[in-house]
Amino acid sequence: MPNSNGNTNDETRIIERNQNKLRTQESTPRKNSLQNRQYNGTHCSSPTTLTPSATSSTVDRRRATVSEGRTYTKTTSNTSNNVTSQSKQQREKEDISQLPPTKLKCTLPIGTTQPGYITPSKLFNIMGHGLDNQYLFMHAHYLYIIDCRTKEKFNENHIVTAIHWEDALNGSVYMSVVEKFSEIVLYDEKGIFFNTTTEMRRVINRFSGPGSKTCLTMSGGFEAFRSLYPFVCTNTDIRSTVDREKFLTIYPSVVIDNQLYIGTGHQATNWKVVRDLKLTHIVNISVEHDCLFKDKIKYLHLDLEDKEDVLLKDRFDESNRFIETAIQNGNGRILVHCNLGISRSCTITLAYLMKTYNATLSEAFRYLRNKRPIVCPNLGFLSQLLEFELELFGYQYSDEREIKVDDNDDDDDDDDDDDDDDDDDYNASLEFILRKNCDKQVN
Repeated sequence: MPNSNGNTNDETRIIERNQNKLRTQESTPRKNSLQNRQYNGTHCSSPTTLTPSATSSTVDRRRATVSEGRTYTKTTSNTSNNVTSQSKQQREKEDISQLPPTKLKCTLPIGTTQPGYITPSKLFNIMGHGLDNQYLFMHAHYLYIIDCRTKEKFNENHIVTAIHWEDALNGSVYMSVVEKFSEIVLYDEKGIFFNTTTEMRRVINRFSGPGSKTCLTMSGGFEAFRSLYPFVCTNTDIRSTVDREKFLTIYPSVVIDNQLYIGTGHQATNWKVVRDLKLTHIVNISVEHDCLFKDKIKYLHLDLEDKEDVLLKDRFDESNRFIETAIQNGNGRILVHCNLGISRSCTITLAYLMKTYNATLSEAFRYLRNKRPIVCPNLGFLSQLLEFELELFGYQYSDEREIKVDDNDDDDDDDDDDDDDDDDDYNASLEFILRKNCDKQVN
C-alpha cells in the first residue's frame, strides 16, 4: 500500500537504502582524509565504497581509528618529552657506568703535621736514608740539628751530632750553616716552643729569618724522640767525619711506627740494628744475603733477583700473611729488606700497604716515598703492582703522575745528567705500562 508520500513499502525501503549509501559515500572521504591528516597528511585517491552489510562495523572501526588519532595528536608532545627524558637518563646512566667504582677509604696512618714542624720518625728517617749516607759524610745537603735546651741537659743526653744553641749562635758556625745546610731542625725538651726563653727565641729568629734555610721544629721535643729512638741519643760530642764513621749507625727507614721497617741487607745482618729496633721478624727478598739470626728471629726468605721478569707478585699473598701475622701477635716488629732497600723490598712493602690499608698503588707509593725517598721498584715489579691493584679493587685508580720519579727529590744530584736521563727512561716506560693496563681494564 502507498504511504503518506504515495510510495509503496518496497519503494520506501529502496529510497532509504540509496540514501544510506549516499551518506556513507559522502562521509567516507572526509573521515579518511581526517585520519590521514592525523598521521602523515596523505590523501585518499578515491572514496571507499562499503556494502550495506559492512557499513556499520566498518564505520565503527573508522570512528575508533579517528578517536585514536585524536588521542595520538593530543599526546604527541608528552610522548616526545618522555622520550627526551628517557634519552637523558640513559646518557646519565652511561656516564655513571664509565666512572670508577666507589672505593673504601684509604686507612694509611698518614697523620697531620703543622707547617714548620717535623715528627720524630721523620727526623729519624732523614738521618738514615740515602745510598751515599748524606747524614754520615757531611754532604752539601746535610741536616743540621740544634738543641735548644739548657747546657746541662744537653751534656747529659742529646740527639747524635746535635749542636747546642749557644754554639749555633757563634758567627763562624752560623755562616757555615747558612752556606752548607739545606735543612735545619730545632728541638727543646717537650716541643712547646710557644713558651720559649729569650735565648731560644733568638735561635729561632736567627735561623728562620730572611735569607735563612728551611727551619723546622720537632714536635714532641727531645722527650718524644728519645722514647722512640734512645739508641740515636748520646752524651758524646760527635762532630768530625771520623767520629761519625766510628760512632754512628745507619738504621732502616720507619714505615709504620714500632711495627714495620724497610732497609738494606747490611742492616738486616747487623745485630746492633736488629737489637736496637727490637725486631722479631724479617722478610729477606734477596740472593745476596743470608738469614743470620734464625735462632732469634723468624724469617721469610724469598730467594729472588731484582730482574723485571721475576714474578714477585706470586709471593704477595705469602708475604702479606707473614707480616700481618707478626703484627697481630702484639709486639711484632718486621724488617723488609733486599740488597739496597730500593726495588724488591719496596715492592713487597707496597703490596702489604695496598692490601692492609685499602690503598691504591699511587697512595701507597706516595706514602712510602715520604718515609724512604730512594724507593723505586723496577718496571717489571711496577707492572705487577698495577695488576695487583686491579685485582684488589676491580679498577686501576693509579695515575702515572703520582708514581713518576721526582726529578727534584732531595736524594737526586742536580748535576748528575745521567741520573736525569735514567729517570726520563723510567718515566717513559712507566707511562707505557699504565696505558697497557688501562687497555686491559677497558677490554
